[in-house]
This record gives sequence, structure tokens and C-alpha cells, in this order.
Amino acid sequence: MSSCSTQKDKLINRKYHSLNTKYNVLFNGKEALKIGETIIEATFEDDFYDIIEIDPILLKGEKFDETTIVPGFKKAEDKAVKAIQKHSMNINGLQKNSFIDEAYLLLGKARYYDRRFFPAIEAFNFLLDNNTDESVFIEGRIWREKTNIRLQNNQTAINNLRSLSRNLVKTNKFFGLANATLAQAFINLEKLDSANFYIKRAGNYEKNIDLKARYKYVTAQVNERLGNFDTALLNYQTIVDMNWKVQRKFWINAKIKSLRLLHKLEGTAFVEPVIELLSLYENKMFSHSINRALGVYYIDKNIDSLAQKYLSISLNSQGIDLSTRQKNYRDLIDLNLKNQKYFIAGKYLDSLIPVLFTGGLKQKKALREKENLSDVLFYENQFRETDSLISLLNLNKEQQLVFFENFLSKKRKLAIEKIQLEEKNNNSKSIFKQKNSSNFYFYNDIEVLRGKQFFASTWGKRPNIDNWRDKTIVRFDNYDRKQTNSDILKFTEIEVETPEFYVNNLPDIDIMDSLMTQNGKAALKLGMIYKEKYNARDIAINKLRHILDNDLDSTFVIPALYNLYNLYKVDSIQIANNYKNILVNNYPKSIYAQYFINPENFEMGEYKTPKSLYSEVLMQFDNTEYDELLKKLDNIKLLIANTEWEPKAALLKAQAIGRLNGKTSWMNELESIILDYPNSKVAIKAKNDLKQLRINLKDKTKLLVEFKWVFPLKSELKLKQVALIDSLVANIDDLKLNNWKITSDTYNSEYQFIVIHGIKSKIQVLNLKKKLSKTTLRLIDSNNFITLSAQYRKLFLEKDWPDKNYKDYE
Repeated sequence: MSSCSTQKDKLINRKYHSLNTKYNVLFNGKEALKIGETIIEATFEDDFYDIIEIDPILLKGEKFDETTIVPGFKKAEDKAVKAIQKHSMNINGLQKNSFIDEAYLLLGKARYYDRRFFPAIEAFNFLLDNNTDESVFIEGRIWREKTNIRLQNNQTAINNLRSLSRNLVKTNKFFGLANATLAQAFINLEKLDSANFYIKRAGNYEKNIDLKARYKYVTAQVNERLGNFDTALLNYQTIVDMNWKVQRKFWINAKIKSLRLLHKLEGTAFVEPVIELLSLYENKMFSHSINRALGVYYIDKNIDSLAQKYLSISLNSQGIDLSTRQKNYRDLIDLNLKNQKYFIAGKYLDSLIPVLFTGGLKQKKALREKENLSDVLFYENQFRETDSLISLLNLNKEQQLVFFENFLSKKRKLAIEKIQLEEKNNNSKSIFKQKNSSNFYFYNDIEVLRGKQFFASTWGKRPNIDNWRDKTIVRFDNYDRKQTNSDILKFTEIEVETPEFYVNNLPDIDIMDSLMTQNGKAALKLGMIYKEKYNARDIAINKLRHILDNDLDSTFVIPALYNLYNLYKVDSIQIANNYKNILVNNYPKSIYAQYFINPENFEMGEYKTPKSLYSEVLMQFDNTEYDELLKKLDNIKLLIANTEWEPKAALLKAQAIGRLNGKTSWMNELESIILDYPNSKVAIKAKNDLKQLRINLKDKTKLLVEFKWVFPLKSELKLKQVALIDSLVANIDDLKLNNWKITSDTYNSEYQFIVIHGIKSKIQVLNLKKKLSKTTLRLIDSNNFITLSAQYRKLFLEKDWPDKNYKDYE
């Protein structure tokens, strides 16, 4: 029992605790740490499209500011703590157990991998502050600086590690680790020349083959960034020559990179060797990387069709990693934007946003792009859906049945082809797997699928419940059980996959007019968006011609003709004049035709743009010139129609009408904006304004009662308004009533209110009247009244003066 004491400096005590530390707790802790490191090494997804990490630590799905999900590191920390607590022999300031230093090193490593870097720094500092074995000391210094790098103290790590890396002999087992750590710090600071010096040293003298491959790959990437393509090619080729000694992900990416550089430097073939890589069985799990390489090659060659083909194949490859998926989506988005395929680009953006880091810069950029495309996506969806439905409804019943029969046949064929492809891939995964020749129903996936399809076409899509053949029970199971009002009880129709079912569920022909209206509106909006926002002339013409070709309502035909004229007049004046003549001859009373017939009636300054016209009406709004603003908007309606300024002008008009006519008119205008511009920022603003107007406004300043003295004057009596204001201002200044102020508020088209604010009581008004001159008294001796501030706000919303008596409100 005496040998268990950690306070006795005897041989048996030292040997007992040393052996227990080395072969029990420390051994188990190191094994646990090794398991965790192996898991990271096997499952970490490197981003080969950027400089890869020298020291991988973060697995897919993990967050850097949270502890790791990898098992082993927690156990390693527990064992290290146990070794220190149970077996430390600190006697008179000296550590008698030589393995405690290794326990502190293990403790720091475990905390490092668990991403608790400050506690890890504490462990490494304690180790370095005490006398320790040289080998453990060197390793501890390197790991402390690795931790500093994780804390973004890159310059501190460089200062602490540079001398060590220079002084270590090349045969030292920590030579590679020290230089690689230093290189990572320089890479983080974007000092690639210095990084290249140290990572090259690390790669040349590292003995661990997996680490050597990683360091060599980083060396190649850094040299490629620096423009040293020959050196980069040499390092990539070194990894290729290692062949099966290194992880296959390094080999395949190094092979692709070396082929690209050889093609660039020497003009050798690229496509054929890469396609040959695809044919090799051992490369099947990296087909996403190989196909992406072909896609990027064709992007550089401006062969967009082949680029999209191979990028799409890469996306659909099994085992695709996150970084490749992100890069593929990004390139497909850029390709479609370049080719003015905005709708498809928007669909790819929908797929990209969820796979980007939440809240990161890349996701924010993608969200901004999606917002810019939101109007295109909205109207393209509406256009395509209504166009398809119109085409279907225009078919007779026999043609509709044939259409849905072909649709179902194609759907079933694709499902079978998908299963056959999956079976082919599964069979190719093992060369020892014998082909399953059984035709028994439950062992044949294709027969199972055909059975499901037959069931769906006979019985429909039914839930897996008892008495599934009873329609009443099935419908009740599909019914939303939260619904309790039996008067509005509606059951879900069972979907039977037959042509007859789909034909019978088509909408009635009565909605054709509504569909045509939606289709025409969407086509017109798209035409203007492509014309004004994206300058996509051909697409805009196509959308606008759709309106003419389908004989839609004149509401859409007239602006389509006008905008087709504007699109063609740049280079095809004869075609433009044809559209102009149709517009003038067929619709002479339209505002668009009037532009051609009586151009002098339009304010068409040579350099006026929709933006400048909007600025003018905005200035009128700020100056409370509401009547003039409304007249101006009518005059420039044609010039801003279907531009980005049209909804903004509509909101301005609604606010002006609200100021003149009150709450009800304002709400009606806002509702119209929401219907006319459903997918715009203006519609969101209109919804918020409408919500506020529907709330019963309450006076929140009940403790601070204020009055307003109101002088209604006819709007045309400008001189009288000015005289009244000047006289009141002079008297208020003379009487030093600094808390009072005077404004001129537009009540409606007929009246202007001269208002004195800041009155605390009606007695103040009476006292003021006694001190005013006779001239001023004559000016104010007209229809005027005193009212509470809350009543004044209500008056402007309801517009019920002079019907309601506000005079001398008590």
C-alpha cells in the first residue's frame, strides 16, 4: 500500500506510478486519441478547389464554435486528467513521474481536437513552463502554435515557431510538422511566398506517407497560385507516382490537375485521358470530380452545352462531396445567367442556398441574386403554368387522354430506368457479387415497382391503414383532423394514376378567360423585365410576341405593340413601323397611340428617363403638391409603364390619394398595388401600410394633452394663406411662444389647413387673441376651430370635416 503514495520519493513509488501512467491510463488515452484522428482522416472532406487544410479538424455538418461529435477525444481527455490527478508526483517542485509531461501533451491535443482552444493553450503552456523531455517539449511548442493559429493568432505562431523550424535537423520526426504548421500560418495571412518555402520543406522530409501527400498537394496549389506552373506540375506528378500508397482522393485530384497543367503548358490532350479515368473501376467513387473537371474544361473553351452536360452529370453522381456540389451549382448558375436563362438560374440558386454555410458571405450573395431574380421566377412560373393549362384545355377529350397516357408511360419508364441504373451501380461495387437471377416477386425491384404502379392505377394513392379499400375511411384519414366545423367538411380526392382521373380533374373551360388574363399579364411583365432589367432583347421580343400570337386581350396587346416598336426601332425600323401602324390604326384612343398621334402632349424631354420622371413626382410629394403630382403621374404613365419605377410611382400615388381623400381611398389603392405587383418590395410596403391602417389608432399621449388651432382656407387663396402665416409667426415670435409652431397642411383638393401646434390649453388661445393687432384679428376671424391632437389625426384619416363639427372641440 505504501507504493501507492505520490508524496514519497522512493524507487518503488516512482516505478509504480510511472508504469501505471504509461501502460494503463496514458496508453488507453493515446489509443482513444488515435481512434478520433483516424475517423477525421477517413471522413474529412477536403475542398480541392481551394488550398486544402494542412491540419484537418472539422467534419461535414460540424460548426467550428461547437465541440466535436467524433468519439475518442473526450475519453482521451478523461484519461489524461486521470493520469495527472492519480499519478502526478510533484515533490518539492520537481516532477518525479516522467510520463506526466506526456499526459499534459495528451490533454492539450484532446482539447484541441474538441475545439476548446483556450483550455488547450493552458495545458500546453503548463507543459512548456515546467522542465520536460526535449522531444515532448518540441511537440508541445508546435501544438501550442497550432492552437494559436486556430485562434487566428497567426503572427504570434510565426514568431514563436520560426526559430524552432529553422533549428530542427531534417531527420527530426517533428521537422515536417513544424514547417507545415508555419506554412499554414503564412497561408492564413496570404503570404504565399513564405508559405511556399516552409510547405516545400515539410513535404520533402515528412516520413508519414499520407501527410507527405497532403503537404505535396498544398505545395502544388501554392505554386499554382504563384504562377509557378512547372513546380506545381512536378509536385502533382509526385503524388501521382505514389499511386496506391496514398489516399485515392489525393491521387485522382493530382492526376486531373497534372493533366490540366500539361494541356496548358505543352498542349497535350485533356479530354481523352480524363474520360479514360472514368472508365476505371477504382475511380467510380470520384466520378463527380472527374465529370466536374470536364465541365470546367468546356467552360474555359466556351462550349456551354458540354459544360452544362458534365456539370449536371457530376451533380447526379453518387458520393458527391459538399464543395463539388457547391461549385457545380455556382458554375451552372453563372452559365445560365450568361446565356440569359434566368428561370433556370433561379432554380439552381434554390438548390445552392441550402448547401451553403448559413449566414456566410457566399450564402448572402446567393440570397441577393435570388432576390434580384424573384420577379422573373414568379412570373415565369405563372406564365408556364397558365400556358400549359391553356394548351391542355384547348385539346378535345381524346387528345387529353392520349397526352396523359404518354405522360404516365414516360413516368413509369423513367422509374424503371432509375432502378436498373441503381442495380447496375450496386453490382459494379463488388466484383465478387453474383448476379441475382431470382424472379420471385419480392426479390425483384422492377417487379415490385410494376406492382406499385398497377396498384396506383387501380386503387389510387391510399394510406397504409386498416380497411384501405373503403373510400370513406381513406378520405377521412386524409382529412385535416383539426377541422371541427362539419358544415365545411371536405374530403381529399383519392388520386388514381389513370388518364381518365387526370382528365376528369382538369378545371372547367369556364376559367379559360381567367387563365388567359393571367397568362397575358405574366407575358407582358416578363417582356418588360427582360427588356428593362436584363437587356435580353430576343427573350423580351419572344414574350411580347406571344401576346400577339395568342390573340390576348387588348389590355396586353396595346403595351406589347408599343414595346415591340421600341425594341425593333434600334435596328429594324421597318418592322418597328409595322407595329406602330397596327397600334395607331387599331387602337387610336389608347394612351400609347396618342403618343404617336399627338407627341407634343407628352413631356418627352430628350434626356428624361423613368428614373428622372419619378424623381420629379417624388419632389412634388415632398412639397405636398398632391394634385399636381396626380396630374403628372397621368401624363407620364406611358413613359414609366412596365419599368421598375411603375410600382414605386403607384405607391406614391396611393399615398397622395390617401392624403387628399382619406383612409378608405388609401386602403383601396394599397390593395390594388398588392394585386398588381404581388412579388415586389412595393407590395410588401403596401401590406405593412395596410396592416397599420387597419389597426384602431389610439392616442398614446393621454398624459400630455395638446391642442391644435386650425384655420381652413380655400386652396386657391394663396395670398391669404401667406398673409395669415406671416402675421401669426410675427405675433408668436413677439410673445415668445417658442413651443408653438405653424404648418400649412393639405387637407384635400379644396382646402389648406394653417395649423398652430404646441398649444397646452384653450386659455392660451384666448390670451393670445387679446394681444393680437386688429389686422391679425381680421385675418383669423374666419372659420377656425381648436381640436385635440388625437382628433386632428383622426380628422385627416376619416376626412369628415366639415360634415362633422370639430369647432372648439371640448
